Amino acid sequence: MNNDHGHTPDHDTIAVHRSRRASAPRPGDTSSPQASVGLRRTRRRRVGLLAGSLVALLFATTACNIPLAQWVPDFNGDGTIDDAEVAQQQQALMQQFSASIENQRRSVQAHPFLSCVRRHESGGDYGARNPSSSASGAYQFLDSTWRSVSSRAGLGGFGRASSAPWFVQDAVALWTFQHGGRSAWNGTGC
Repeated sequence: MNNDHGHTPDHDTIAVHRSRRASAPRPGDTSSPQASVGLRRTRRRRVGLLAGSLVALLFATTACNIPLAQWVPDFNGDGTIDDAEVAQQQQALMQQFSASIENQRRSVQAHPFLSCVRRHESGGDYGARNPSSSASGAYQFLDSTWRSVSSRAGLGGFGRASSAPWFVQDAVALWTFQHGGRSAWNGTGC
């Protein structure tokens, strides 16, 4: 037996072997609790893509056959629909679409928990930067946390929370809250 610094090679090998055996996945088991979550996400994405394709197919086969008079009103009452009336209807639809997006953003911003966290963390300042850490934004996300969480929420692309628009910060904070991240703000009293 070779003793280097009081350790036996056999004893070290047994400990390493035991740790490997304890962490190895069993047949039929997932390697981690997160693996099943990943499979569900992949399934949801596939179902979402399938549903989106089905909607696009239905739109292509039915909406293209809808007469123009059914979706564009005859604004001037002359009995024909001209390009100006089509443009007017497109503008009205875009305004409705923009208003619905804005309403959704405002409803997320009005979430009681998010409002409390914003008030405690930054006083509601979406451009806030912590002088003693990399935390920034209305919810004071650390840069590393922000990049990870915003990417998982599907809103990546901003290096810091304070660089993101207010509605992106709100959406990422809501996603974090909804996915068990309330503990990130335990010290706020919210």
